[in-house]
Amino acid sequence: MSGFDHLRGYREMADGGHQFRGLTLLNSVEAIAPLLLKHHCRTMLDYGSGAGDAYMAPHNIAAKLGLHRDTIRLYDPSFPEHGTPPLGTFDAVICSDVLEHIVQEHVGVFIANLFSYADKLVWASVCCRPAKKTFPGTSINLHCTVMPFSWWKAMFERQATPGVEWVLVEAP
Repeated sequence: MSGFDHLRGYREMADGGHQFRGLTLLNSVEAIAPLLLKHHCRTMLDYGSGAGDAYMAPHNIAAKLGLHRDTIRLYDPSFPEHGTPPLGTFDAVICSDVLEHIVQEHVGVFIANLFSYADKLVWASVCCRPAKKTFPGTSINLHCTVMPFSWWKAMFERQATPGVEWVLVEAP
């Protein structure tokens, strides 16, 4: 919707402390861990990590991924503690439950940005249906870009960096 500031809306919801905790990543550990191992990944960027709760007790996802917590960088502009853009590159970049929250006209640049941080692997999940929630006080759906999986796959194919493997999965 033109005129609506989605990033501001997400930040306001994050400020409440109950939204965007970063726990959907827990559903994908068994798919991501073998990819990290295959590519001998030792560093990782979680781009759109939310609050990063998956990396804290009791979840401690870093160990389940075969990485040390201090080799994982969390980035999410809706959370001040994770809001500073990362510097450099990482063996792997993961992006779970974020793509559908990017305004359609920014999707290509966003995906290119994911690849700009990756040396070996980009893994992402995308939900291809409307969210059950709207921004508070509006009728605007939290999933601002709802497109078929084939559209998302084509976007990744256009933005991919040669030599960087990528895996895109549709969120259940």
